[in-house]
Amino acid sequence: MDAGKYDQLANKPQVHYNRRASSYEEVFKIKPQTSTDSHGNTLRFKPYKGLKFHPDIPGNVEDQLNDVSSLHLRPDDVLLCSFPKSGTHWVYNMIQMIQTESLKYQGTPYMIEFHPSSEIDKLDSPRTLHTHLTYPLIPAMAREGKVKIVHVLRNPKDTIVSYYEHYKRVVGTIYEGDFNGFFNFCLSDEFGLFGGSWFSYVREWEKAKLSNQKLNVLFLKYEDIKQNLYGTITRLVEFLQLNRPESFLCEVKTAVEFANLQKEHETKAGETKIWNSFGNGGRLPIYRKGCVGDWKNCFTVAQNEKFDAMLNKEVTEYGIDLNFLYE
Repeated sequence: MDAGKYDQLANKPQVHYNRRASSYEEVFKIKPQTSTDSHGNTLRFKPYKGLKFHPDIPGNVEDQLNDVSSLHLRPDDVLLCSFPKSGTHWVYNMIQMIQTESLKYQGTPYMIEFHPSSEIDKLDSPRTLHTHLTYPLIPAMAREGKVKIVHVLRNPKDTIVSYYEHYKRVVGTIYEGDFNGFFNFCLSDEFGLFGGSWFSYVREWEKAKLSNQKLNVLFLKYEDIKQNLYGTITRLVEFLQLNRPESFLCEVKTAVEFANLQKEHETKAGETKIWNSFGNGGRLPIYRKGCVGDWKNCFTVAQNEKFDAMLNKEVTEYGIDLNFLYE
């Protein structure tokens, strides 16, 4: 990115996390609210400073975000950062298997925005913690370069489709409606449920990578992992500064292939207590197709053109080219 484009990115209006909320009630109201569009599509959320956050973030959003920001991280922690439906569980299991030298399925990661820091502090090392929160909201110690960060993104068209299908499969779903309604919600910077849209999420991370020299981050793309799974595993080993025999890494590769993770997720290891309200023993519906290009089965021509225009306006014009594969 050239200097002129970086200046544009730096000056791009970002999400204003520190501005004053419009009312006392907006910040401290605990019960989720519902937004309904003109076609009757609904989205449940907790409001905070003009943004819509996930309704299951505990308490009021402000206190939890403060708790996340001040979370104490250990030197051997790994913080996995990803926009929803970008390969979180896939990469998490790779990291944990490499860290623990075990091929055991590790299930669902601890998402720090849904747990109190007092609970996270009790977890045994080595810990791979996870967040969907956008960059300004991740723990301060991570922004200061005191832990390793693995950042994962997926092409945004497949991300939107997978996100929609996810909410279709959970009990008491956060979104109720058709794909077109969800698509339009996703284009709004008020949406994302973790601090902003996919577009603002990308801008904030790219700005941080350019301006914060302290960051210790490995960037992975879902589509690249699909193309070279073993190569991704070896990159992780190198980034984590670990020594693992090639024979073990080959076993990890087999263990984290989509069909094997999908099978293991249906066992007891896939259950969680925190998501028990979603049904199925708290087992999140995360392994669906695991492919690249499924968006073509969902996007209309008009939606695709609308999205491309938005991508150009909100990302590409600021000199960001992540060179995603779309099929």
